[in-house]
Amino acid sequence: MSEPASLPFAPGAAWHRADRAALVTALRETETMIRRAQAIQGEILAEMQSRGVPQTFGYADVEAVVKDLVRCDRPEAKARVRRALACNEYTEGAHRIAASAPATAAAYAEGAIGSRHIDSIVKTLAEMPGAVPEEERLGYEKILADLARESSPAAVDRAGRHLLERIEQDHLARGPAKPLPPPPRELNWAWNRDRQLCVAGRLDAVSGALFEKLLSPLAKPRLGPDGERDTRPIDQRHGDAFAELLDHAQRAADLPTEAGETPALVLTMNLADLIPAQRTGSDGGTMRGQQPPMVNGDMPIPASEARLLACDSRVIPAVLGSSGEVLDLGRETRLATTPQRRALGLRDRGCVFPGCTRPSNWCHAHHAMDWSQGGSSDLNNLILLCGMHHRLIHHSEWTIRMAADGKPDCIPPPWLDIKQRPRRNHTFHPIAPDTS
Repeated sequence: MSEPASLPFAPGAAWHRADRAALVTALRETETMIRRAQAIQGEILAEMQSRGVPQTFGYADVEAVVKDLVRCDRPEAKARVRRALACNEYTEGAHRIAASAPATAAAYAEGAIGSRHIDSIVKTLAEMPGAVPEEERLGYEKILADLARESSPAAVDRAGRHLLERIEQDHLARGPAKPLPPPPRELNWAWNRDRQLCVAGRLDAVSGALFEKLLSPLAKPRLGPDGERDTRPIDQRHGDAFAELLDHAQRAADLPTEAGETPALVLTMNLADLIPAQRTGSDGGTMRGQQPPMVNGDMPIPASEARLLACDSRVIPAVLGSSGEVLDLGRETRLATTPQRRALGLRDRGCVFPGCTRPSNWCHAHHAMDWSQGGSSDLNNLILLCGMHHRLIHHSEWTIRMAADGKPDCIPPPWLDIKQRPRRNHTFHPIAPDTS
């Protein structure tokens, strides 16, 4: 049985008189004392388990006694009993059960490790395969206990995970090779009444880490054109980043095919809705007797969203007449061919909106003058915009025009700059120093 330690200082001592070295020593010694006292309490709990003390006082188990007697929560009571039974012998019926973590118990009794260390070691032992021989298992337990004497609980957690992986590999090598099970991945989605896609799912560790790595830089706050801070909440930034990631993926060249074609949206809409000058009603409305814009034939969307999609080289615009006949079935390459995209990348380097840092491979090819209004698909009418600023140009008073030097200028709305002075993105094209 452990011997209780005496306090190095009495409670209420004049700590303000102690020098710095004495304070450090007192902290270390009181922590050792606390841990030794917890080890002694573990011995008491193991003995209570062996002798059926809870039932004597009308309790169902030791955890219930601890909960009421020391006034702690049930999870804390369970944790104390779990540590006690792992570090001490106890009787179960007619059998004497040996401590499952004797090396850990010794370190605990010395005050060298704390309760979190024990929780980590006990968890690793519980996850160890039953085929591991007892002598080998105790050797692993001693390795973790010795590490706990010198390291933090987090370090013991990591060591335990690595140890379990090593043990699993060793046991797989001893037996016949078995195929690895598929990683646990799930993805479910459904459209709600507001025409929003609700998504839920889970990914394995590798895929989850990759998803987080791809999404994290896209979800960082972005400064506005005048340096104003990004006011989007974190969940909206994550949603915007995910949409941008999807947009980038669907324009990749090596996407798998379906029915012999790479994935592409087909947008059907009336000519009157595609050309803003001929629209009537609200932004989401259409002319009387005409169907609303549809994506892939079954998902209605507002006309403004349809015009935004029509700029994307991975969307095929199918323009309908008043009787629903197809007036024009566009091609994906009609808006920006591969050579044009390369030329745009060399000219613009990335999104042309002031202050944006999105590189060219994350951008759409936008028409300065919309093709529905006679705009050509030549380089002098094509501009690179990231998804967020592409939407901004379509849905705000910002405009873009080509300057005399053949490069795009962004024109702010009057409420932002009454003189509407042209602005450029100097992220990819720094301003040359004045050498005059």
